[in-house]
Amino acid sequence: MDLLHNLASENKRLKRELTEARQRVRALETSRWHRLNPRERWRKRHPTPPMPDTAAREASVGAGPAGTARLEQFRNEIVVRGTFTEDWFLRGQPMYSWEPLLSPLEGRTARILEIGSFEGMSACYLLWRLPDARVTCIDTFQGGIEQDVELLSGLEDRFDANVSLVDASRVRKLVGESQRVLLNLAGADDEFDFVFVDGSHLALDVLVDAALSWRVLAQGGTLVFDDYDWAALGDDTLLRPGPAIDAFLSLVVGKFEPIFADRQIAVRKLVR
Repeated sequence: MDLLHNLASENKRLKRELTEARQRVRALETSRWHRLNPRERWRKRHPTPPMPDTAAREASVGAGPAGTARLEQFRNEIVVRGTFTEDWFLRGQPMYSWEPLLSPLEGRTARILEIGSFEGMSACYLLWRLPDARVTCIDTFQGGIEQDVELLSGLEDRFDANVSLVDASRVRKLVGESQRVLLNLAGADDEFDFVFVDGSHLALDVLVDAALSWRVLAQGGTLVFDDYDWAALGDDTLLRPGPAIDAFLSLVVGKFEPIFADRQIAVRKLVR
């Protein structure tokens, strides 16, 4: 009898929790945050077509044979000769989805800004992929709270050595906290065609980096946020980049064109 009573009580509890969960989902789906979330806005504006075969899908983002060959060439020419302890950049999304972003910058003295350079792999790729570009790199070279202290020893020296494998003369290294450095760049009226935000993962830091990056992003320029779904420190909104990216994009809604929304978020600043 006690067993049946316990089962009935547990069943009621589970039904109650399910009802509450459904109510929270409905509230979220009707909220302003959800409507402005870049992934939802992207899906509404660009309904998902039937999934093409793998080769066609990869070719559409530059990840076909030519894209794969380019990646292998970069690995063989730069990565294997460098001092890299991590390959976050190549393990993630950029190589394939960045190709449509970078190809229009070929043959130009493109102005590129990178917030958060670590050992310089993404900077190396940008220098290597765009031989005429100039890359400004901002980093404290002290790492973030989530990083292993052992990785941080000699970090700036590794960055210097790695970018020298491509062309250190096209790199402007600005050491310091991104918020302070970005304010200086904005005050000097610097402008950039491509900005990659990959510094602190803490929401308030990301929000400030986003706002100041927008100020120095040229009209028609591209802004890319890394680690949209990163949550290594937990689900607290202040400890994740995603909520800050959502909040920022909700402020500039109507002033950008979404390019893609995945592990990274990429948008193009509209020309006014």
